Amino acid sequence: GLQMSGQIGIPAQALFRAGQADDFQAGSGDGSGFVATSVPGVIDALRTPTMAERVGVTTINNATGNLKFPRVSVKASGTEEGEVDTDAASGLELDEVTLSPIRVAANTKYSKQLILQGGAQVDAMIARELAAGINEYVDKAVFTKAAASATAAHRVDKDAAATYADIVNLQSLVLADVADLSRCVYVGNPTAMNLLKPDAAVSNVSALVQNGRIDGYETHFTPQVADSTAGEGALLFGDFQLGMILAYFGGVDLLVDPYSNAGTAQIALHINRFYDTEVRQGNALSYLFDFN
Repeated sequence: GLQMSGQIGIPAQALFRAGQADDFQAGSGDGSGFVATSVPGVIDALRTPTMAERVGVTTINNATGNLKFPRVSVKASGTEEGEVDTDAASGLELDEVTLSPIRVAANTKYSKQLILQGGAQVDAMIARELAAGINEYVDKAVFTKAAASATAAHRVDKDAAATYADIVNLQSLVLADVADLSRCVYVGNPTAMNLLKPDAAVSNVSALVQNGRIDGYETHFTPQVADSTAGEGALLFGDFQLGMILAYFGGVDLLVDPYSNAGTAQIALHINRFYDTEVRQGNALSYLFDFN
């Protein structure tokens, strides 16, 4: 960037670098030293957005103490009686859902020289990655518990190819317990997507998955729904607002520690998040798994 003036002499060493004269190229040779390296941005890892909240899981933010929710475990029912007959017990039963903090944590280190030369985008990228890793862990915990806690009658171990009838069956299982189908969604894993998208709802007529929906219902696929058996599909259906609850205790705790690794000119970054998830009503969910 300096303006040249007067008589300029170029040292012979510059012309004969690497033992070859007049080798001026941008990619190699003597000319490569003139080409600056620009880092316009960082390419983040592949992450899916937080799926649990997207599908409607009831979420409580900034909780402090332990949470306890009384829950109807057996619904009340009525019976028809004569004008002066004795009424029958409703059968109503209650239990409770409790949530208490579970800690999810991660840490990493980076050098002070990296921050000095890479700028603020470096530590911002690292913080984003750690937070995204925490979110993925929480997502997986939510869907793992949803799959495990769907009531026994709502769990379908297929051990064969899934058909349109199996898809409809997931809806009927939820509807039988008077859930609101209008708020229901499908959530499947990548294996389920691979298996279901090529299928037809009616042979040679229409695809089972159309415009990102299964049988008209909003559908999401995420790797956070784990395979029950490797290479076989897993598909959840239901009203996740009624089916699951997720609580975050406080916000994301991010600690920058420039002291512990000062002897090696490194900075440690620690992240913590406290959460818990539980099933609200298992009958609001149904689960089809081990289909191929």
